[in-house]
Amino acid sequence: MNERIRKILSLLIRNPELKMNDLTTKLSLTKRQINYAINTFNSELELKKIPKIKRNHSGDFEIPLEVIQMLTVEENKQNFYSIADGLSESDRAALILMLLVTDTGYVGLDHFIDLLDVSKSTIIEDLKKSEWLASKYELELVYDRINGYSLKGSEHRLLQLMSDMVHQHPIFQEDKVRDFLATNVSEEEIIHLIHGMEQMLHLSYSDESVDYLQSAARFLISRGLREKSNSDFLQERVSQTPEFKLLQILVSETSWQLNQKYLEWLTLLFLTSNIFEKKTTQDFDSDLQLRRLIHQMVEIFQNQTLIVIEDRESFERRILNHLRPACFRIRYNLSLGVYSLENLIQDSNHGILVELMKELITPIEKWLGKAFPEDELNLLSYYFGFQLTSHSKHQKQKPRAVVVCTNGVMVSKLMRESLKQLFPEIHFLASFSVRDFYHFEEDYDLVFTTTPLKTNLVQFIVDPIMSYKEQISLRYRVLSDLGIDQMDQAVDELIGIIQKHAKVSSLRNLKEELQYFLLQANNNTSLENHKVLPALTHYLKPNFITVINQPVIWQDAVKIACQPLLESRIIDERFYEDCIRQIKDVNYSGYLGSQTCIPHTTTDHGVLRDGVSLLISPEPIEFPGGHQVSLVMPLAFYDLTRHLRAINQIAAISENDELIQNLKQSDEVTSYQLIRQHT
Repeated sequence: MNERIRKILSLLIRNPELKMNDLTTKLSLTKRQINYAINTFNSELELKKIPKIKRNHSGDFEIPLEVIQMLTVEENKQNFYSIADGLSESDRAALILMLLVTDTGYVGLDHFIDLLDVSKSTIIEDLKKSEWLASKYELELVYDRINGYSLKGSEHRLLQLMSDMVHQHPIFQEDKVRDFLATNVSEEEIIHLIHGMEQMLHLSYSDESVDYLQSAARFLISRGLREKSNSDFLQERVSQTPEFKLLQILVSETSWQLNQKYLEWLTLLFLTSNIFEKKTTQDFDSDLQLRRLIHQMVEIFQNQTLIVIEDRESFERRILNHLRPACFRIRYNLSLGVYSLENLIQDSNHGILVELMKELITPIEKWLGKAFPEDELNLLSYYFGFQLTSHSKHQKQKPRAVVVCTNGVMVSKLMRESLKQLFPEIHFLASFSVRDFYHFEEDYDLVFTTTPLKTNLVQFIVDPIMSYKEQISLRYRVLSDLGIDQMDQAVDELIGIIQKHAKVSSLRNLKEELQYFLLQANNNTSLENHKVLPALTHYLKPNFITVINQPVIWQDAVKIACQPLLESRIIDERFYEDCIRQIKDVNYSGYLGSQTCIPHTTTDHGVLRDGVSLLISPEPIEFPGGHQVSLVMPLAFYDLTRHLRAINQIAAISENDELIQNLKQSDEVTSYQLIRQHT
């Protein structure tokens, strides 16, 4: 299967409504070229005794299921089909470069076209932008007619480019992008490495730094495992730092085979990461000179401003925690990253402090041999001022959470996306299976799980899919248990005021409604964002509903429910087989309400496109565990961030006993109309 036919098939599978004219526009090919590619491929299919691709009288392409399965096996469709969504020109150029950084070999033009899902002419323009960006780092985008594109130049500058791109492009902190670019290094291993460094150094990195390290460290290690060069690309040594020595220990406990130069750059990533809190008063011997310079800086500040700093020793240690990574960033020309300084710095006092800081920082600039750039100076000024005014206030770092689900990767990631929106006060790092959780549980502060776990961590048992009201209730419970939000006092005060002027018939209901109201009014949450996403009827078509009136066993019910999706090439047989395997598991939690089952799985088990179907049985069907099911609703989803609204609507339907009773008494057409009215 060549790249041209692969691209044609990819487009048709994702968009079966495309006609020949649409293909010519999207692929920048002529009708003759497309027909030739399909005819040539049909000849290959005929030799393998596989049904051929046909066009019906309406001009639609009909692709046999066997062909879709063939393409699915050969390509990692999940990555190819979801990474490109919503990328800007700048993001595409950065993604091209990052693919060349992590791949270490040559990448063909057709591979870029498939990955970014744009035309050849667009890719050519993107490559020009990539070439321009690479030139800023003295790197060259090289083209070989046989092999494709590669990135050539100093390894130091290449890794510098990689680090800056992670800072500047949020797409590199998306799970799907990280998983695609670094298949040889797992998310769990990187989080474990970061946590290991925090424990051994007795500190905690800021949330921004942890997010950065999850991507930058993973990409670096991925390249280091593939690149066998022994070139000395780091001019100044970092091997004498405590971070290097501790990383040597941690990396030796893994299967990674990194040469010293990549281990030194990995050290540099940690050295340049901002520290939220240092849990020891011990300083490294290598920091004595910087500590002396900070002492001089504070002395001059006190003399010029006549401000006496309380607990000066503690203040200087906190400034060291910020200045040390800043000095490493400046020494190695690494960018600060995105810290939204324009939102932090708004008052005139800060402007005065910046001017003063320009003078105070001079001795440290002489020691470094380099000047502080404006963004670093601004952040230092803000941090200095913040420590002066807030030293007595104890800042709390966001607790780090993991999501555990017994239903596999898809629902686990869906839960994580939903919980991230629900709890901006919590840092959700990963989503695991139960087995992986027990291996890495020490790296987290709390866990959201669909099943009780044997752990000492704070755990919250949650349903995999929650209605809007259930989300609000969970948010109130979690924030109250963690002491993050002092809601009770505000609610009690409001009730006291209301009782002075009105008669309250139900104090309990009033308190509950006030809690809901205050949580919804909190601007930090994104609970309403899901309303702009596609509704359930975007995925559930009228012909995807089946009503049966004869008794069936649960396996047959699932098969009948899946049949419309199978016939529409939204799933293949693997979907049904994996759903049956899951439902047999005693811990299966794919039930909503008391009468609904939602079979589902991931893209590597037969999900080809987006779609939802529905089987309605007036007589309950007995599923494993004694569940009496009347609605079987298979879910086939690709981009898990777009389906939250539809999922919430399914949850609401499953809780609506009156609607379910009406559905059980209706035919296919009426059932669809009822669902449309309620969504």
